[in-house]
Amino acid sequence: MLCADVLRGLCIPQIALTGTSCGDGKVCINGQCVSDPYAPQLDENCAFGDRPSYSCSLYINDFMGNCYSTLSYRACCDTCNNVSRPVKGCEYGDRIIDCTKDHCLNSQVDCCGMCSYGTPFTPTYSTRRSTPKRLATTVNPLVLFTSIKECEPGDLDLRPELCTNTSVCLTKSSLCCHYCSLHYNSSTTSTTQLTPPNDTECVVGEPDLSPQLCTSPSICQTQPLMCCKYCSSRDNSASRLSLYTIWIDLYYSISLFFELRSIIICLLGR
Repeated sequence: MLCADVLRGLCIPQIALTGTSCGDGKVCINGQCVSDPYAPQLDENCAFGDRPSYSCSLYINDFMGNCYSTLSYRACCDTCNNVSRPVKGCEYGDRIIDCTKDHCLNSQVDCCGMCSYGTPFTPTYSTRRSTPKRLATTVNPLVLFTSIKECEPGDLDLRPELCTNTSVCLTKSSLCCHYCSLHYNSSTTSTTQLTPPNDTECVVGEPDLSPQLCTSPSICQTQPLMCCKYCSSRDNSASRLSLYTIWIDLYYSISLFFELRSIIICLLGR
């Protein structure tokens, strides 16, 4: 998905965090957009609403016909959806500014609002699907996926299939309450307050806390604890490379020594 880099003023592609909505009834899991019965409903053509950098309310309200433009709709889809009308071919009124009745003779399509041109229809509103229920235990017999909440003692993992990497505890802890309670310390008795471990260095076999960050060697210099597995593999590779380099240097040094020795013997023999 595209994310804003405010320092450079650019939108750059990033792998979405696990659990991010990516379509109607779909979420991102390990970089893939997959269907999930617990995912929220949304309009796939307007998954994230208006772009924050656009003054959509002013731009669209000034002339609703701007919504006919594909680029304008993508930037202000939420505002456009709110002002659309149930008239096929004339959802946003006139397509050009300053339409008059005179335009109705030859420009009915462009001035469909002024000329009342188009086919009215009855919009269909889909009812929200029932949310699947996951049975738990007698302590917490029913867990519903509704909204993000704090974990409480005894809560089970709502989405066990996501609870395989501790990075989920930093972003969607409420989906993996039991799993995260095993990897993080609880600082209260009523709710599970997740705090990072107190370790100052990686433990052998420890997974990456934030896999989406572990794509460049620079992370091993700035935030190594976030990418223990990634940085460990690079360190091992660097060690093997260093040892290989030493052997190569030694081989060439020995070869050079014997070559020089042969030359000296030949010269002395003459």
